[in-house]
This record gives sequence, structure tokens and C-alpha cells, in this order.
Amino acid sequence: MSEPVDSDIIAMLERRLAREKKAREEAESLLIAKSREIYQANQELQEALAQSEQKRQELAFLARSTGALTLSENNESLLGNVCQLTSEFLHADYGIAAVQIKSCHAFDIHTPVFGAKKKWHDNPQLLTSINQFVEKIPQNNDWQDFPFSYQEQLYRLILRHKPLDSGSYILVCFLLKKSPASSEIYSILTIMFRQLKNLLLARKFGVSSNSQTFDYGKLQAQLKRARVQLEQSEKMASLGQLAAGVAHEINNPVGFVRSNMESLNHYLKDLTAFAKALGAYENVQIQSLFAQYDVEYLLEDTADIVTSNLGGLDRISEIVQGLKSFSHQGEAQNLPFDLNKIIQSALSVANNELKYKHNVITQLSEQPANLFGKAGQLQQVFINMFVNAAQAMPNGGDLEINSRILKDSVVVTIRDTGCGMDKVTQDKLFNPFFTTKPVGEGTGLGMSISYSIIEGHQGHVEIDSEVGIGTTFTLTFPLHHPN
Repeated sequence: MSEPVDSDIIAMLERRLAREKKAREEAESLLIAKSREIYQANQELQEALAQSEQKRQELAFLARSTGALTLSENNESLLGNVCQLTSEFLHADYGIAAVQIKSCHAFDIHTPVFGAKKKWHDNPQLLTSINQFVEKIPQNNDWQDFPFSYQEQLYRLILRHKPLDSGSYILVCFLLKKSPASSEIYSILTIMFRQLKNLLLARKFGVSSNSQTFDYGKLQAQLKRARVQLEQSEKMASLGQLAAGVAHEINNPVGFVRSNMESLNHYLKDLTAFAKALGAYENVQIQSLFAQYDVEYLLEDTADIVTSNLGGLDRISEIVQGLKSFSHQGEAQNLPFDLNKIIQSALSVANNELKYKHNVITQLSEQPANLFGKAGQLQQVFINMFVNAAQAMPNGGDLEINSRILKDSVVVTIRDTGCGMDKVTQDKLFNPFFTTKPVGEGTGLGMSISYSIIEGHQGHVEIDSEVGIGTTFTLTFPLHHPN
């Protein structure tokens, strides 16, 4: 006959089971919550990747079109090259471009047609159908999108009929299976055809294409900046995918370990109280055992270890939270806001870093800088930049913050008189995990997250820095014009 189980052992097992049950429930709850977050993050990342791919295609189109404008020997080849590149960019089945006299709003039926399958060919039947359709619609100088049927196939007819000069028009038309995915594509097309118009006029009047009428240097600079932004955008999108997986994999064991560490902390407090009570007895054997095993030191050191471990777990959670920020999680809804108020709010938050040694000069536009997006995210960006500026001026200095309104954008400049950055640091500044701070004092995520947030608001950032002189950040955002 077996001996009865000691009640103390039963109580110990019950406490252990209760602890493990609690830890398992917390882990399961955390898993459910994180799974939902990861799903949402993946959805947002898919959208970000699609936008990144669209930007890549737009950039490639502008680059190829610029080359076509530069190298085309005559107006006929110029129109043909631009039409073909635009058709390929839009995935159009057909593309037509021509210069027509002002009295004629239709294509000449001998105009060459670019087809995705047949390439360049004559197609009087298609041109006649388009001309008959165009005669029935009101004239408009902007891009127009209509349903159009040809040979029992339903298309979207993308048309633009824009004056070239007092005596002629540029007439372009593309037939697509469906409308462009984004209205921003029309902006890209407008840029391209504006340059086409300028070059045609320059050739007509004998003006050099290097004149102010057609500034290739400016376009190349825009393309270079767009390429840099695109590369960083794709880097952020890739890191976002990695971050989602890392957050999912790390958070679950971290939550479980932290729950156990908290339980251990509670047990340690009870054990410490028990040891102190036991040590109070003037018993030689007890005192001898306490001295032999150095119980007082073990309890104190174990408490320090537990506290350190909890701090380390919190640090891991902080890094994972930073990684999740690449998915722009947080505020669920985009709303209109005044960027000037966000800057003032960020200055208030960062005031402790600035108020003692630094001279802060603000000159914000009198007109509201209305943006549309997530105000809290941009506040995070400016707080990070203000704190970084203060840390770049440990002995004090000037911090100037200006905002000005242009036609369709707001430009914010943040200038400090700190230590500045060399070219290598500037090139790596927005890279994830890059930091100039000592080990343990920075995650290297602040500026890369800031870049991701700026890009998420259709903005861009430029750096001008010199070692020993200071740094200037220039941020540009599109203004929000409510209907």
C-alpha cells in the first residue's frame, strides 16, 4: 500500500500548475493579439510593396523617356519613341500620338499606330473609330478616360488633346484593358508630355534644348532624387516584411519568459522575507548555514539578476516595437491636421532635452500647413529629430526650425549647429540599425523609422551636413486641399 503524498508536495505542485496555466493563457492571449497585428501589418506591407513597384515603374519610364527625348533625331521619331514608351508603361494595347493643326481635332488616318502585338503598323479602321468617338465628346485639355468598344473588345480610352502653340495641338490616345491603377500616373504622364511639348516648341523656333525652356539638368536631378527615394523605399518595405516575422517570432517567447520572470520575482521576495525571518533566530546551526552558503549575498544578487533580466526583456520589446513601426501601425485612420501644430507639440515634448543649453528659434508659416495622414507618427519623427539635434550639441548651440508654404507643398527645415556628419554617415543615416551612439544607447531604428513615416505621407527628406559646422534636414510634404 503506497504512502499518502505529503500535503506540502501537493501544494507545491498545485502552485506550479497554476503558474504554468497562467503563463500559457498569457502566451495564448498574446499569440492571438500578435497574429492579428501581423495580419494587418502584412496587408499594409503588401500595399507598400505594390506602391514601391509602381514607383519603380514610374521612375524607369521617366528615365527611358528622358533618353528618348534626348536622342530622337526628328519630330516623327520623337513622337514615336514617346508613344511607344508610354504604351508600354500603361500596358496599353494601342497607342497613337500626333501633332495636328488647330482646326482639326482628329487623327489623320495615316498616322502610325503602336500595338502591343503588332508593334508599329497602319490601322485606318481603328483611327476612324477613335475619330468618330472623339467628335462626340466635349474637348478638354486634361487627361480623359472613357469606355470605348473596338472589334467587340471593351477598352478604356485615355485621351489628351492639348494646344502646342497658336497653330497646332498634341493629340495622344491609348487603349487599355482597364483604367490606370492610380491618379498619380496622370501626373507622371503630364510631366513627360510637358517636356515633349517644350522640346517640340524648341525645335520649331530653333531654341536650344539646353535653354531654360527645357531643362534636362533639372529633370536628371529629379530623377536622381527619385531613384534614391525608391531604393530607400524598397529597403524599408523589405525590412517591414522581416520586421513582421521577427515581431511574431520574438514576442511570444519574450512574453512567456517575462511572465515567468515576474513570478520568480514574487517568489524571491517571499524567500527573502522567509530567510530574514529565519536568520533572526539565534541558532548556531542556522547562522552557520547562512554563513556557509552566503545566503544574504545570494538573495541580493539574485534580485539584481531578476531586475536586470526584466530590463533586458523590456529592451527586446522596445526593439520589436520599433520594428513594427515600419508597418505604420498605431493610428488606424488618416485625418487632416496642421503640421505647424505638430511641430510645436513635438518641441514641447522634447523641451527637457533643449531648455537648458540650447537656443531654439522657430519661424513657422502664418498659413496653416494642412496635411492628411497620421499626426502622431509625424510628431514621433520631429521629436526624434529634435532630440538628435540636442544630442549633437552636448555643450549647447542653436536649433532653428522653419516652415514655409509653397504652391502645393510645405517645406520644413531643421538646422542645428552641432557636430555634423561626414558623407559616409549621411549615406548610412537612414539604414536600419545604423547608429553613431555607443553600444546600448541606441537601437539604430529612429531615423530609419522616421524615413519610413515621412515616405508614408508622400514626403521626402534631404540632408546637408558638414563636420564641425552642423546639419540641416529639409522635409517636404504635399499639402492637403480638402474638397
